[in-house]
Amino acid sequence: MIKLDIEEFEAIVFDLDSTLLDTHRYPLVASKWLLEKSNVVSEELSATFLKNLVARYFKGIQDIVDGAPFRTPFEIVQTAMGNSLRDIDHEVNPSLVEEATKRFKALHIELSEPYPGVLDMLIGLQSRGIRMGVLSNSFEGHAVLLLEKLKLRNYIQAVVDCGTVRAFKPMSLVFERVLEELEVSPSTTLFVGDEYYADMVGAKKVDLKTVWINNRNYSVEDMIAKYGPSSAPDYVTSSITEFAQML
Repeated sequence: MIKLDIEEFEAIVFDLDSTLLDTHRYPLVASKWLLEKSNVVSEELSATFLKNLVARYFKGIQDIVDGAPFRTPFEIVQTAMGNSLRDIDHEVNPSLVEEATKRFKALHIELSEPYPGVLDMLIGLQSRGIRMGVLSNSFEGHAVLLLEKLKLRNYIQAVVDCGTVRAFKPMSLVFERVLEELEVSPSTTLFVGDEYYADMVGAKKVDLKTVWINNRNYSVEDMIAKYGPSSAPDYVTSSITEFAQML
């Protein structure tokens, strides 16, 4: 196990979904509802829908990063759901898609849970005087709501989501805002996240040290080849639990 010298850092900034919190269930539950209401019974078509939904969601964010006008996560998800139904040649009922998106948003709060050991990790970091922040590309306001609901908010000094600055990771503005709110410099701040493009690419743009939570078992070499050597994470782990063991 690689050890990390936490004394190098004044602050740690965490991504939220799939980093601190297990959020894998809510998109599946909301999508299942929409598919059932849309009379999609084929497992193959359902799998194609889910694959395209994820791809279209991330493409919607990338378009904004590349200069398209800002759209909210709700708008991005709603568009992605409708287009993913069209991808499998199914009729789109706009009212159903809107209701499914509302469920998608509500279930994000209802079904998200901290990964094992997260609370103890935050308590330990707080006891060592480390300032902590959270960055999230998810629904505006949800990061604060989830941290409060799950009794983690008192350990976090700064929370920035896409609604705070009308921008998405990996845009530098998002990272600069959390550094400003924490009153720390990039050279003394560590960023921890699971999405390579949003988290590693974005954090490196503002010269942060990074930890990649590679919980999908992607090839590090492939990611670096795709996004360039400047994006290479300083540390790679498979889970937040493993990261906590590095401290």
